[in-house]
Amino acid sequence: MSFSVLISCFVKDNPSQLDKCLKSISDQSLKADEIVFVKDGPLTDSLENVLNSYKKDLPFKFISFDVNHGLGYSLNQGLLKCSFDIVMRMDTDDICLKDRFKQQYQYMCEHTDVDILGGWAYDIDQKDNIIAERKYPSLYEDIYKLMWTNPLIHPTISFRRSRIIDIGSYNPKIVRRQDYDLWIRAAYAGFKIENLPEFLIKYRFTDNYYNKNGFKVAFNQAMMGYRGAKLLKLPFYTRLAVFAPVIRTLLPKKFVGRVHKLMNRYDPRKNIK
Repeated sequence: MSFSVLISCFVKDNPSQLDKCLKSISDQSLKADEIVFVKDGPLTDSLENVLNSYKKDLPFKFISFDVNHGLGYSLNQGLLKCSFDIVMRMDTDDICLKDRFKQQYQYMCEHTDVDILGGWAYDIDQKDNIIAERKYPSLYEDIYKLMWTNPLIHPTISFRRSRIIDIGSYNPKIVRRQDYDLWIRAAYAGFKIENLPEFLIKYRFTDNYYNKNGFKVAFNQAMMGYRGAKLLKLPFYTRLAVFAPVIRTLLPKKFVGRVHKLMNRYDPRKNIK
């Protein structure tokens, strides 16, 4: 068996971070057979220069759009072009740890009943300093119960292409949190979902996170979680708990970071091994 890596990039992505992302892929202990790289609209010369510098080292398969369509659409089109059933997701601002592909590929080959496999991540800041750890539950039963919290880290994910396509893949109409919607639908369809209890990536988390995730994004995510909790027949309190991040967006900016840290401390995803 072999595997594909799926990445989407658009004009506002950071060239330096893309370089670190691609270097981490190039340095993997198990090399990817292909990297399906979606250019979601025209890219800057700086981004193109980074890509050109890796063309000899990485097995790219490029898909280019004349205009920006959004992440959901781009990932759907990229997924259709993947040659292999096991697909690893990656974002342009994150960094793979050296054995990430090897660990996930081996696990999915040995556990053919697993449809979606995530893992743990180190949070890093703009300067690549590790600022936190994300350890989410590994067992399917715990992940299902916590699906309202989105207990998967999108750029750590590997999945089976055929299964994702079977349930309609990413919803291109959803502007943000396409992954959250996909995992809920996958759980409802009976997919086996697990997290590998290993650190797989360095996950970029900066102050800009709060700017990109204001009231509208938080509210839409909460409604997605509300519908998901109802669909999966989770306890009633989960349908209320999904609105906690919305409250955070209504606070003065000087308090947002502190409240996020407090919520992070009591994050239910971290209380299950």
